[in-house]
Amino acid sequence: MRNIIAITLSLALLFSAGCAAIIVGAGAGAGVYTWVKGELSRSFAKDFAHTETAVIQSLDHLQIDIDEKTQTASATTIKAHRSDGSPVTVRISTIRYDMTEVSVRCGYLGYWDRKNAELIHATILNTI
Repeated sequence: MRNIIAITLSLALLFSAGCAAIIVGAGAGAGVYTWVKGELSRSFAKDFAHTETAVIQSLDHLQIDIDEKTQTASATTIKAHRSDGSPVTVRISTIRYDMTEVSVRCGYLGYWDRKNAELIHATILNTI
């Protein structure tokens, strides 16, 4: 019964999000990624400060240099670049006090690099 509910909810989310979103990952605890217009997003059950620290440590670990960090009350945008010069943008947003969303965009307009966005998310997940 639990599997039927999970599948039904996943399908409802997929159809309500439109054709631009692809959901990757399944099962409890596996995490759900959404890929929309070149941006790979995932929610983390951590507070904003913890997530922001994990993102910065992950970028450092992957040798991605931070060029600019812009903060507002509920979001941080980090613009960076990889060693080959390709751009990386990471946006950290507060969903609620104990949950954040991280969106990663790699590559140039029209040539988004999903593989590297997935690598960055995997590194963040291991750091958190």
